[in-house]
Amino acid sequence: MDGNKGHAHEQVSCPDTYSLSIALLKENLNQKNLATYGQAIAHQTHLDKQFQKTLKDLSALEFALDQAAILAITDKKGTIIDVNDKFCELSQYSRQELIDQNHRLIKSGYHPPEFFKEFWATLKTGRVWKGEIKNRAKDGTYYWVNTTVVPFLDEEGEPYQYLAIRFDITERKRAEEALRQAELVSRQQAQELELALDKLKQTQIQLVQSEKMSSVGQLVAGIAHEINNPVNFIYGNLDCASEYVQSLLNLLGVYQQHCPVDVPEIQAALDEYELDFLVEDLPKMVASMQLGANRIREIVLSLRNFSRLDEAKMNPVDIHQGIDTTLLILRNRFKAKAAYPEITLVKEYGNLPPVVCYASQLNQVFMNIISNALDALEDQPLPRRIEISTFLARGDEPLWDGQCLISSCPFAVILIANNGSSIPVEVQKHLFDPFFTTKPVGKGTGLGLSIAHHIVVEKHQGHLICISKPGEGVKFAIAIPLMQAE
Repeated sequence: MDGNKGHAHEQVSCPDTYSLSIALLKENLNQKNLATYGQAIAHQTHLDKQFQKTLKDLSALEFALDQAAILAITDKKGTIIDVNDKFCELSQYSRQELIDQNHRLIKSGYHPPEFFKEFWATLKTGRVWKGEIKNRAKDGTYYWVNTTVVPFLDEEGEPYQYLAIRFDITERKRAEEALRQAELVSRQQAQELELALDKLKQTQIQLVQSEKMSSVGQLVAGIAHEINNPVNFIYGNLDCASEYVQSLLNLLGVYQQHCPVDVPEIQAALDEYELDFLVEDLPKMVASMQLGANRIREIVLSLRNFSRLDEAKMNPVDIHQGIDTTLLILRNRFKAKAAYPEITLVKEYGNLPPVVCYASQLNQVFMNIISNALDALEDQPLPRRIEISTFLARGDEPLWDGQCLISSCPFAVILIANNGSSIPVEVQKHLFDPFFTTKPVGKGTGLGLSIAHHIVVEKHQGHLICISKPGEGVKFAIAIPLMQAE
């Protein structure tokens, strides 16, 4: 019994212990869940606060951006979805006028198509585009904006919207344009000043050279005038002297034929003075004096023709006479010197009509160019050769290296060539620059060709060029129009 009672007691007490354990377990679980729930609530509260703060910050950022920037949102095709007030204010369009429109509405036409091709190519790849764009407002005025376009990408990385953030830089662009215009004006003024200085420099050179040539011309003309009278006197008397000498010799011959001299003193005098030699040589001496006097007359005439002080205006002149006059003055330089032989002169004159020009100035051109040709041959061994040729050319006729004289007026062309060393291309570019010379110090001023170019091109509306190729010597081509424009 006792044993049975104890067994029964055990059976009765087991359910109570199990229930108690279950209760304790539930209580423990409830406490843990409650703590976990509490923690979750606290974390959610923290997140809510952070979220609210983020929303507040975003709102403040949106407000600040909206106040400072020009905003527009478009779909992936570029259709405007929304804009802010600053966009409307700057473009002068209302929000209703802009929504569902394309940005072509404010297109200025300033940017080329390639600009927008690059713009869309950047955005379609999901990259941010930055740049400066010129737009046109509703009233037709233009404004500049510094633009940043940000693409919004979907889950697949494809743009579905674009946010355009712009800042007005119109004033800056105006300032830049004003500065650019000021710089352009300054550069133009600097160029004009440089041209004016070059012109002044050229004018000074021409004035100095003109004064120099005028003084030289006056001196030459004065000398020519002073020499001319006594030379003419001598030349005129030589003709009479020749006749008188011949008459005396004839008379002496008749006297010897009819009155032989047997007086010893007279015979001694005849032997001492060599009468036969005097009779033979005296006519030759007189003829030589006549030749020399004639040569002096030619030189004096050449000096007068070269100076031509009486020709202040353009007149029709014989170009060949001017060349021959110059050559006559320079004849001594063609002669052989020391180990160097004589310089050969070849003239091939064409049929040129009178040319309207400043004769003395053209003579100066011939003098400068021929003198340079002689300088080039100064140390040149055989052969030493200068060629001068002239011909008449039409304005549209190809002359040298295929070049034409673009003019309806015919030109008198003078070619002066020498077989000296060729001139390098780089040197040819500066041949007509004032004070440029390749001669040693003391042998050239660098003004001769510059003055020649000024006389031919500026004073006579002609052409002066240098033609020089390796192994072909140097040739100067002068082209003067037969008639000058009024």
